[in-house]
Amino acid sequence: MSYPWKNLSPKDGFMVRQSSLLSDIDQQILTFLYQPLIGSTAYSLYMTLWTETEKDTYWSEGILHAELLALLNIGMPEVYQARIRLEAIGLLKTFVQTEPEKLYVYELQKPQSSKAFFEEDLFSLLLLERVGERKFKQLRNRFSVEPVDQNSFLEITKSFLDVYHLNTNQIKQHEELFKTSGTLIGDAPTSKISLDSDSFDWNFFFNGLNQHYVNRSSVTADIRETILTLHHMYGVDELAMQQYILEASDINTGTIDARLLKKNVVDDFHRKTNEKVQLNDVVQQEMEEIATTQVQHQQNLKGQGFSDYDIAIIESSHQYSPAEFMRSIKEQKNGYISKPEEWTLEDVVKKSRLPNAVINILIHYILVIQGNVVFEKGLAYKISNDWAQNKITTPEAALKKVRDMYQENADKYKKNQERKQAAGSRSNNNYSRNKHTVRKEKLPEWAKEGYKAPEETAISPEVEKQLQERLARIRNMQKEGE
Repeated sequence: MSYPWKNLSPKDGFMVRQSSLLSDIDQQILTFLYQPLIGSTAYSLYMTLWTETEKDTYWSEGILHAELLALLNIGMPEVYQARIRLEAIGLLKTFVQTEPEKLYVYELQKPQSSKAFFEEDLFSLLLLERVGERKFKQLRNRFSVEPVDQNSFLEITKSFLDVYHLNTNQIKQHEELFKTSGTLIGDAPTSKISLDSDSFDWNFFFNGLNQHYVNRSSVTADIRETILTLHHMYGVDELAMQQYILEASDINTGTIDARLLKKNVVDDFHRKTNEKVQLNDVVQQEMEEIATTQVQHQQNLKGQGFSDYDIAIIESSHQYSPAEFMRSIKEQKNGYISKPEEWTLEDVVKKSRLPNAVINILIHYILVIQGNVVFEKGLAYKISNDWAQNKITTPEAALKKVRDMYQENADKYKKNQERKQAAGSRSNNNYSRNKHTVRKEKLPEWAKEGYKAPEETAISPEVEKQLQERLARIRNMQKEGE
């Protein structure tokens, strides 16, 4: 997916240069005449850039595009669109420097005078289409002034030489002093819009006119410009233009009335179509096409099982270089890119030759999904090498590989946990079996807690006599044995 503003980063710096002195009347011309053509965003961009310039130097200090985005409260695509609208209409020139660092210079151009604006066919017709006939007349009257009545007043203005006398010798003595190597403010002329004339067949057009009373010489440079403007704006072809020229020409003199020519074309266009001319710039069309493509792309990704978070990562991977992508992640984590990380990233980009969007997915995997503090060299080499060998060329394919790696790690972790649980279960079973087979020794009564010896009782005389007789026999047996 291609973005025309992809080379413009919020962190790119720029400076503003003012080529001409802008007055209050210039601001009125910008507000009332140019703004309807370029839109409010482009108008705001011009006025913001204007206020950034210093009065004495006519240059601004270095500014980041991020600051401009914050001031205008718009995104980079809208800034780019506003910028090229100013360029197209002759209000801005853009210069860029790439080394030693990227830097833009925006040179503001002076708007045309109100007289030149209304005499410019393209501008005046576009303004008419945007604001309508009533407002168009009102604006033209706003910038008009009644001339002095020469019949009632006699001019008595003195000329320069009537008042001042010059010493030509003094002028020659200081001739070198008047020369300057720099560019004086106000030297730059106002830009004039030029239209492509290749789409209009002038030979066919003039051959048709030769059959009538209009001479080729009557089609002056100004009339040619009017013809081209009407051709581009209202789609008038060569044959139809011949008829319009005949209607706007004087039979006697053969001259062409440019105002009548424009009026006839405009009236016929609105009579047939009943709508205004639409002025859509290229970026506007590209933005609409990109928006449509993005919706289709998102639906396709969702059909493949990607979540909204996955889709956001895929889209952002296209919009940033790997260095910018890594810097953005680091800043969100309140970290910074170390020199070894810069070298590792540079080496991976150079050696793997993977697309930037794919490398951005790799960065996201290592720093976000894996949660690593730094862009680990070994892991980056291992994964990028694998992706290069497997010809991973899109962030979608890279994200699927990330899924596979994540699932593989999850499966390994699950198996390890199951093995640990199984080992623990076997150990518990052995312990239980051993516990059941152990013999329990019965403690003697005297060893038991709380044992009390029995009380002694006296023996009867009969029992004592029997014991004495038994002891006597035992003694006799011992004597016989000796």
